[in-house]
Amino acid sequence: MFELLLLIYLFPIVVIVILLFRLARWLVRNTFRLLWWFVRNFFVLLGKGLTRAFTLIMTGRIFNR
Repeated sequence: MFELLLLIYLFPIVVIVILLFRLARWLVRNTFRLLWWFVRNFFVLLGKGLTRAFTLIMTGRIFNR
């Protein structure tokens, strides 16, 4: 009888712990994805800025399409 009551008590706790672990894992994964997106966009914009600065220095006029 004691074991049955223990299982009835522990089952919701185990389910809650599993759900919290999944939530934490999802948050960490999406945080790293967002960080990677920021870093990638920073370097893309830096490359475009350096290209425009180099074009301005070499030609003396701003490069437009």
